[in-house]
Amino acid sequence: MSKLTNTKTTKRKYCKQPAPVPRSFDPGITQQRKSFILGSHWKWVNGTEIKYMFIEGPEPQKNVVRRAFKIWKDVGIGISFKEVSTVGESMVRIGFDFTDGSWSYVGRDILTIPKTDRTMNFGWDLTADSYGMTTAIHEIGHTIGFQHEHQSPFSGIVWDTKAVYKEFSGPPNSWPKKEIDTNIINKLPANQVKGSKWDPKSIMEYEFGPKLVLKPVKYKMGIFPPGILSANDIKGVKSFYPVIAQKSIQKVQPKKSTVIKAGTGGQSDFVFIAPSTNKFTFETTGKLDTVMVISEKGKTENFYLGGDDDSGLKKNAKLTLPLVKGRQYLINVRVTYAPASQSGSVIVS
Repeated sequence: MSKLTNTKTTKRKYCKQPAPVPRSFDPGITQQRKSFILGSHWKWVNGTEIKYMFIEGPEPQKNVVRRAFKIWKDVGIGISFKEVSTVGESMVRIGFDFTDGSWSYVGRDILTIPKTDRTMNFGWDLTADSYGMTTAIHEIGHTIGFQHEHQSPFSGIVWDTKAVYKEFSGPPNSWPKKEIDTNIINKLPANQVKGSKWDPKSIMEYEFGPKLVLKPVKYKMGIFPPGILSANDIKGVKSFYPVIAQKSIQKVQPKKSTVIKAGTGGQSDFVFIAPSTNKFTFETTGKLDTVMVISEKGKTENFYLGGDDDSGLKKNAKLTLPLVKGRQYLINVRVTYAPASQSGSVIVS
C-alpha cells in the first residue's frame, strides 16, 4: 500500500475492515446455490452510479478522495461515481475521523448501513505523502467490491503468525488479535474471490516488511506493492464492470416476457419506454437468483429509482414504480445464480 520498493519499510497504519454484513438465505437453499451467490454478492449491478458524500473534512483531504474516484473511473468501467450533498441521496458516506483508522464497508454491504452512519473513513492525513492517495484508492476498491489481496486463498502465503501478531499488536496499528486475524491472517473463502491468482502488486495488497512471510520464499524479505492500480487490478475491474454497449441493451415491451440471457455472475440489460403515466410493475420470472435495479435514463446521467435482490430467497425480484409517459427506464439484472438448464425473463406490466 505504499510506493516503497525496497526491503526497508516505514511503520504504517493500515486499513482495518468492518465485520461483513451477514447474508441470510431461505430454508432449503443448497450449498452450491449459496456458494455462487456469495461469490458475487458484494459487487454492484453494472451501470450503477454510486453516489457519495462527505459528512466532514477539509477540502484538501476531500480532493484526494475525489481524485481517487476519478482514477478508478478513468480505467473505463461500467459503474460511475457522483458526489452529492444530502444524506438521502447518498450511498457512500465518507468521514475523516483520525481516531478511527481507515476503512470501508465492501460493495453492496454499504446499502445495509443506516443513513446516519459512515460507510468509509480515513484515519490519517491523505495530503502528507503519496500514501494518502494509495489509501484513498484502496478504500474505494473496497467500496466497489474488492477484498484484501493478501487474504486471497490462492496467494500461497504462509505467515510467521507470531511475528505478525507482534508487528500489528504494537504501534502504530495496535490491533487486538481478532483484528489481525480478520485483516491479515484469515483467508477468504475461494468462492468469494474472483480470479485464481494472487497479485502482490495490487492496490488491495498491504505492504509487509521482512520476516513476516515464510512462504512464498521470495517474499520473506517483504511484500512491496507500488501503491497504484496494477495491471491485474485494471483487468479485473474492467472484467466485472465492463462498459455497457448500447447494442447489448434489449427493449422490453409491456406485458411481454424478455429473456434474461446472462448466466451465473453475468448481467442482462434492458430498456422500457413508458406508454403512459402510471404505475408499472417490473419483475423477474423463472428460477434465477437475481439483483434487479431500475433507473430513469436522463440526458447526462441515470437516476436510480429502486432495486430488489431475490438471491437465496424463494421469490422473484419485483418493484412497482410510478413512470412518466415517453421516458426511458433502464432495467439492469445481475444474475447471481443460474441453475443448470434454467432460464428467466423480465416482464413489465
